[in-house]
Amino acid sequence: MSHRHDLHVQPVRSEQILQTSRQCQPLRLHSVVRSLRLRSVDPRSVGLRNAGMGGLMSLLATAGWAAGGHHAVDDAALLDPGQCQVEVWQERSDAGTFWLNHVGPACRWGGLEWGVNLDTLHQADESPQTYFGPQLKWAVPLSERVSVGVAAASNWNSRDIRYAGSTVVVPVTWQAATTVALHLNLGVDQHPGAGSRARRGLAAEWSPSMRWSLVAERFDDHGERRWRAGARYLVSDQVSLDLSRAAHLGPDTRPWWALGINWAFSPGAR
Repeated sequence: MSHRHDLHVQPVRSEQILQTSRQCQPLRLHSVVRSLRLRSVDPRSVGLRNAGMGGLMSLLATAGWAAGGHHAVDDAALLDPGQCQVEVWQERSDAGTFWLNHVGPACRWGGLEWGVNLDTLHQADESPQTYFGPQLKWAVPLSERVSVGVAAASNWNSRDIRYAGSTVVVPVTWQAATTVALHLNLGVDQHPGAGSRARRGLAAEWSPSMRWSLVAERFDDHGERRWRAGARYLVSDQVSLDLSRAAHLGPDTRPWWALGINWAFSPGAR
């Protein structure tokens, strides 16, 4: 879900950044659409387990909620009040064994951020599987540099409207410098018949310029150990583009690419 809000611990809005490019303002990696897709289900792993092939890389983001768009490690921030966003991305394996299409709208109403995930997983020689579900996020500052939050999500398989799993994460964000932010995640992934597994991650974000930002993250989710490195380019104060490379740790790396576009807007605004 998107991770910008009006609390003082958060960086300035992207439009302010673009208008004051020579000022030294705090800048998060995803200054236009700050979002990590928190995955309560690992459709790629589910599909491959059903096929008897073992787990593949999970749907990330995050949020998850993850450092924006398709990244995995979430931050402790929300959209601005009344702001919405739409994220679209595709993940594809190097071997061509799977590709994933994602659409995720979210809006901030009151003190919470409300979102919906829609993911379609394609695997070689398999029928596509579609997963959908809601997600909810809350965040609050503890100081001018530190904030904390709680995020939760659930998913269902659209084929038979079967519950597929849930995730709960506590993100902590530290604005270490004007252009550097660190994010820590601790949480739990739960799947029917498989019990619960710990979820954790650490991400570092650096903005070397007003339009470019970089992220590196190391994360464990759905019983898998992974890393990711990526970049984001601000096309305008509302639109940004993402590109990243990710892989599993260990001898079987199973690498994949992700490409996404993010759009932030305020309904009714002119």
